[in-house]
Amino acid sequence: MRIARALSWAVPLAVGAGLMSIQIARPWTGSYDANGALFSAAARNYLRYGLLATRGGQVVNGGQLEPGQFRFYAHHPPGISLTVAASFAVFGMHEWSARLVPLLFTLGATSLLYGIARGLGGARAGFFAALAFAVQPMVAFYGRMPDHEAPAAFFALLLVALYLRWRRGEQRRWLWAMGAAAFVGIWYAWVAFVVPWLLLGHCWLTARRKSPWMLLPAAGALLGFLAVLGHVAIVEGGLGELWRALSYRTGAQAGDRAVRGQFGLGTLLSRQGEYFWLGFSALAACLALAWLLGIGRGKRADALVVAALALFALFNLVAFKQGAYVHIYYQLYLALPLALAAGLALDGLSRRRPGLWLVGAVCLAGLVGAEGWAKLARIRSARLYLDQLRIAAYVERNTQPDDRILLLTGEPTNFRQVTWYADRNITVVTDRAAADRLWASGGFTKAFDVGGLGSEVQYVPLFLTTREERSAPARRPGG
Repeated sequence: MRIARALSWAVPLAVGAGLMSIQIARPWTGSYDANGALFSAAARNYLRYGLLATRGGQVVNGGQLEPGQFRFYAHHPPGISLTVAASFAVFGMHEWSARLVPLLFTLGATSLLYGIARGLGGARAGFFAALAFAVQPMVAFYGRMPDHEAPAAFFALLLVALYLRWRRGEQRRWLWAMGAAAFVGIWYAWVAFVVPWLLLGHCWLTARRKSPWMLLPAAGALLGFLAVLGHVAIVEGGLGELWRALSYRTGAQAGDRAVRGQFGLGTLLSRQGEYFWLGFSALAACLALAWLLGIGRGKRADALVVAALALFALFNLVAFKQGAYVHIYYQLYLALPLALAAGLALDGLSRRRPGLWLVGAVCLAGLVGAEGWAKLARIRSARLYLDQLRIAAYVERNTQPDDRILLLTGEPTNFRQVTWYADRNITVVTDRAAADRLWASGGFTKAFDVGGLGSEVQYVPLFLTTREERSAPARRPGG
């Protein structure tokens, strides 16, 4: 019995670790790997300049910088960059050591999901839920992407687990732990703010007399939110840039390299359907639907736990619809209620009759994993940003670490991989007139046309002009 219980949580963790470790050391050329380059650059600068010089802010430009040249990124809290910096300090600056941080958060979320499902339905429910979570393509790929999704999923489940512990024993230490978790979670992801309030609503619906106590973790979330806002204001001298980023993410104007233009409700829903089909197992969704219809669904309070996680995931999609339209990984939080409901449904099926039904449930879990593996292969096959690796190698060869570099490109892009691999202080423009004005203003020491916009301006030498340069393999700095 002890061996079976140990396997019920160890197997999903092993499967999750194995899936997320596939090509963990690959360059930042996969789906949305610009995030990895961005937060790795910030982590490198924490180690290079220290917390005092950076004021704890995420400095995302490269090269040898003076404090006045720091370019801060404050659209998201700095928790992920600080933790990646700790990983770099221990393991060195590598893609795999950056991905290790969200990977561990996702494995932590898998363990927490096991514990929550076990509390609601037993060890088998925990096994099925954790396994269903680990094999979702959305989790297996984007769960190891350096960004705020993996930490936010972890803290959301941590808050739920602590809340359920408090409900069972009513010991106030769990409330204080929730308050601390909410405060820390905000430093990784803004969206963690909503979880304590959803749990407050759960408590009000299921145990109204106890609900005032839930104001304590809600206050922890509020304090964390205000603390991060204060930090942003100190680093950037105000909240204007953050407000503009929020307005952009809540709008209906797509601005990604591959997704542009206005979108309406129909287009948004259609795109979310495409994302969901690619990122999640359809069989797992059917099992979640079976749970909604009553298979494995327990008491009303237990069902509302799944509902709270679903509202958390939907809030991220509805409130930040522009981000959800452009980025598939905004749906990662849907894996939480989906896996929990699917796990409870499989547990319900396995209990109907001993033997055969248990075998059937295990087979269904295996089919969920097989479907996830097939879809994961499609996501993993994406090879993007290869041009940025070539540009990074060119810039590194032809500049010095203290150069201030102007890049003229033919299409909007942030060149985050160029900044990471070339490790230079780069400014990107898409207009020749803007390039002329910036160059005339002084301060730049090198400039390159990397988008084929012409050669009549002498200070912008053409990039990759010869056949030898175009056919040369890309190399990394120091390679």
